[in-house]
Amino acid sequence: MAPCTLGKSVKKVCIFALVIILCIYTSFYKECFWKEDLLLNDRLDGGTLGVQYILNQDNMQEALNGEKNTSNDNAKQDSFLTHFEKAQSNSEVHFADSRSSKAEVPTKESSASKNHLLASETIMDLARRGQQVNKQLVTSIKTAKVTKIKPPFKNQWIAWNEDSSSSSLNRRLQTVKHNYVAMNKYAVNFTGRRRSKKLSSKELLCELKQRVEMATIKFGDGPFTTTKWQRYLPTKNLSQELGHFRTCAVVASAGSILKSSLGKEIDAHDAIVRFNGAPTIGFESDVGSRTTIRIVNSQIVTMQEHKFHDNSLYKMGVLLVWDPAQYSANLTEWSKHPEYDFFGSYTKYREENPGQPFYIINPKAQWQIWNIMQENTAEDIQRNPPSSGLIGILLMMTICDQVNVYEFLPSQRRTDLCHYFENYQDQACTVGAYHPLMFEKNLVKRINQGSDRDIYLQGKVTLPGFGTFRCPNSK
Repeated sequence: MAPCTLGKSVKKVCIFALVIILCIYTSFYKECFWKEDLLLNDRLDGGTLGVQYILNQDNMQEALNGEKNTSNDNAKQDSFLTHFEKAQSNSEVHFADSRSSKAEVPTKESSASKNHLLASETIMDLARRGQQVNKQLVTSIKTAKVTKIKPPFKNQWIAWNEDSSSSSLNRRLQTVKHNYVAMNKYAVNFTGRRRSKKLSSKELLCELKQRVEMATIKFGDGPFTTTKWQRYLPTKNLSQELGHFRTCAVVASAGSILKSSLGKEIDAHDAIVRFNGAPTIGFESDVGSRTTIRIVNSQIVTMQEHKFHDNSLYKMGVLLVWDPAQYSANLTEWSKHPEYDFFGSYTKYREENPGQPFYIINPKAQWQIWNIMQENTAEDIQRNPPSSGLIGILLMMTICDQVNVYEFLPSQRRTDLCHYFENYQDQACTVGAYHPLMFEKNLVKRINQGSDRDIYLQGKVTLPGFGTFRCPNSK
């Protein structure tokens, strides 16, 4: 009897130990699956943002590569899901362990085996629950991939906000802007009406086409009728002298054009415009090497430190100079009181370089542009003329079928470096101080025919020439 009794005792001890092990086993899995459940729910609730970010990056790359093939999309989706499911393999190991443990459970109808089965079923329920949550997460990713969740910003690229206002400026620049508005150096007497409704791109283009007279001064205009001026002034305007171009590039001097590698693209245009003292030598890979037109302000022509008469930079291409006039001044009044008396320097240059084309931009255009900007802006803008950049853009729209403007609107390389050729930094060079530069950029952004992607990556704006479209009330 002793061996039999010993055998029963061993069995009881084994069963008791098995029950203890199963209880510990059950508690362990409850804790694990509870944490897994929370983890998966957290992934569903909060982790969706991370999934969207990955998908947005994928969409951006597709846009860059120009790939929209459906079969490729399916392949990428399968690859993404395979990678994701592999990342979930740690939790799937737990599921496999729970399934194998059930097969090893004894099937005797004892209280211990019933407890074991109950514990095993609980583990399986938890496993199934975890699988369902995991399946929901994978399904949500599939749905997100199919619907291609878009980021909150327009066209997936962060570009210049065409509704920018002075409220976004720092305190210093807000003060500067306010002071220029109050100063009113040019006796601006704006009588136009602010538009309550935002114009469409086409409507705004038509306003510019019909109301801005981008012209150069010819012999015979206003007071320029004497024999002296017959010797110096051209008899043809710029478009008559140069003809018409298919594509034109307007290259801003902004520091953000550095490391852009835009040189070849810029040089591929039929005509290229540069401003003031912006050089090309040493910067060809970023800004190109050709210059068709160079627009300079009257300070460059007048002030000796700029060495206008000696610098070879001002002996290439066609030169144009502009000078601010009083808001209501006519040509005669302006010629007697220019802001910088550049006329003497102009005539001297013409004597020294008779074969160099050199034009004077009629000042009436600058205030015609200003009026349109103010009419389409809710707040008071600086009562100063627009920058050389905007004057050059509109000038080229009169003689080109398409105008590509580089780094007038800042790209992803945006910086406070004012010019690519000198080490001087100031945020005012991007958003404006003297010039109403912020509002100029708003205007250009509204008439842009290109994409936000082009602005973000290249700082490139694409504008139509005025001769390429008709307006409803045009003659």
